[in-house]
Amino acid sequence: MMRRAAVIVLLAGAALAAGAQAAEPPKFPDDLFMGEYAGTFAPAAGPAGKAEAKVYPVQDGYMVVLLVPPAEGKGGAKRLELKGKVEGDKLTVGGAAAGAEWSGTLAGKQLAVSAAGESGGKFDLKWQDRKSPTLGEKPPAGAIVLLPFEEGKPPSLEAWANDTWLALSDGSMMKGKGDNGTKQEFGSVRLHLEFMTPYEPAASGQDRGNSGVYLQDRYEIQVLDSFGLESKNNDCGGIYRVAAPKVNACLPPGRWQTYDITFTAPRFDASGKKTASARVTVLHNGAVIHQDQEIPGTTGGARSKTEVAVAPLRLQDHINLVRFRNIWVVELKAAEESAK
Repeated sequence: MMRRAAVIVLLAGAALAAGAQAAEPPKFPDDLFMGEYAGTFAPAAGPAGKAEAKVYPVQDGYMVVLLVPPAEGKGGAKRLELKGKVEGDKLTVGGAAAGAEWSGTLAGKQLAVSAAGESGGKFDLKWQDRKSPTLGEKPPAGAIVLLPFEEGKPPSLEAWANDTWLALSDGSMMKGKGDNGTKQEFGSVRLHLEFMTPYEPAASGQDRGNSGVYLQDRYEIQVLDSFGLESKNNDCGGIYRVAAPKVNACLPPGRWQTYDITFTAPRFDASGKKTASARVTVLHNGAVIHQDQEIPGTTGGARSKTEVAVAPLRLQDHINLVRFRNIWVVELKAAEESAK
């Protein structure tokens, strides 16, 4: 992946330097099976209820993650992880989970999986096209636009310090060589940002769509292809190694996603001693994944371990061809912060 990424970046950069049109975004293959599915689960005993599934590619096929919400007040969701094997234009699904042997198919955007016995039941699910409710949100009056977005128009990168990052023809910015920070420094802000992780079925873990949004150059909100996973504090939406997201709100790779972040900068007294830690609320694709979460200190990859009142916003280059668009901030004054 490193070699492929480097070639694309170098070629696109050479084209821009030569005065050619903005680079084209990477093209991902159509995937017949990847995505979200929703419908019902009818257990062997009891009434049918809502259920969903996340289907994503892996190196040797697909993972099919079936989720049954808990009855009210009865713990977490029931999670069944099955393997999928491609057979022509369908996916054969099967495996042992939750005390039963499951089998089924995914074809024509319909997923049917069942198992016999007391621990079994039947899933009937259809493909869903979920989108973030804040996708494409326009900057309000008074906002500072860091990456303007207009469909089909290469964005201005004037607000950014690293001129190797690429303005793409679809209105987005793709990572170049090294991280990229804003020229302007910020304290407390409300931030809107949209990102897309690449389609990389042969990769896994931290090698799959990795990037990060560094608030004040010191506190990372992880960007990663974590679709369908049980989220940890280094997965997408995690405050890196500090707090895992409350829910996994990821969309599949190759889809535009949103972060809406309210960040309260750390505070210091007249002598420079910290009197209050940074705090953050994060909505990922409209779902609250962190609510007024304290960040006690800098996270991994911070530009400096010394905390400050103002610093740039930084986007991470972690080899993978992650793209960004529609980035703007509203600066928050002390009175607004204290009211939160």
